[in-house]
Amino acid sequence: MRRNQLRIARALPALRAGASVTEVAAASGFTDQSHFTRHFKRTFGVPPGRWR
Repeated sequence: MRRNQLRIARALPALRAGASVTEVAAASGFTDQSHFTRHFKRTFGVPPGRWR
């Protein structure tokens, strides 16, 4: 599994729990929210806020 995909997989529980996308992005090791959102959308087809 690629590094960013692993980071996204680890971020899912926090998103489900209601943490903000900004908090989740930082806690998951992404540079910023847009970097996280770009990779999340590439993986799931929707941005993280909409997925939640």
